[in-house]
Amino acid sequence: MIGRVSTFPLEVQFKKNLNEQDRVLLRLATGRRINSGKDDPAGLIAATQLEGALAALEAESRALERTDANANIADGHAAELSGMMTELRRLTVAGANTGGMSDAEIEANQIQIDSLVAGIQRFAQNTISSLDGINLPDGGNEALAEELRNAANAVATLASGGANDLYSGNSEAAQAVITDAATAFVEARGTIGAYQKYTVQTRQSSLAVQRENLTAAHSRIVDADFAVETSNLARSQVLTAASARVLKIANQNAELVLKLLA
Repeated sequence: MIGRVSTFPLEVQFKKNLNEQDRVLLRLATGRRINSGKDDPAGLIAATQLEGALAALEAESRALERTDANANIADGHAAELSGMMTELRRLTVAGANTGGMSDAEIEANQIQIDSLVAGIQRFAQNTISSLDGINLPDGGNEALAEELRNAANAVATLASGGANDLYSGNSEAAQAVITDAATAFVEARGTIGAYQKYTVQTRQSSLAVQRENLTAAHSRIVDADFAVETSNLARSQVLTAASARVLKIANQNAELVLKLLA
């Protein structure tokens, strides 16, 4: 019996070229150089570690965004306090001018002052509550909350029946209270703003740079280079076609040899 002429080496080469073509097509389709562990085991490990680091940075970034939003809320409450203090000063100065105002006018001013004092108490508490969403350095939350409470308590003396209401005749003391409280409220805004600018936003900028660098490093490991892969595809297609042609010719020649030897 005459044995079959072997084309096994040519078949192996053809399958190798075909597999390479499939791998290149997969990279182009997914845009990724690493689609399974066998593509680059070490690269896969490095990429996975980078993905973990990126996830941690993203989580911290989201937490900072929430902190910044809470700081904006606290600043908004403190801004309302500053506005109300300006109106409170106007009413107190006007009410102290007893020689040019009737008792009814003074009473009307005191009613407005009472309303403002109530509003100041409420917004001071809102500001204190909103501090829970931020973390001022060096125990700054409690210190700022204490300053706001003291200022609000001092302003309460301007309400009806208080030591510095319009009927007390203590206009100078009332103005001193207003000045000190207004300063405390403005300084609260400054403290919150400095925390946002020099702590929250600085860290956010740092995270953005880190995230950009890690993303670039991750991309270099896992992403496909389309120029290179397109070139590889053209090469593998040529080799696959050539090996298929050679294999076909070899099979035809093998059949011819068998016929001649038969």
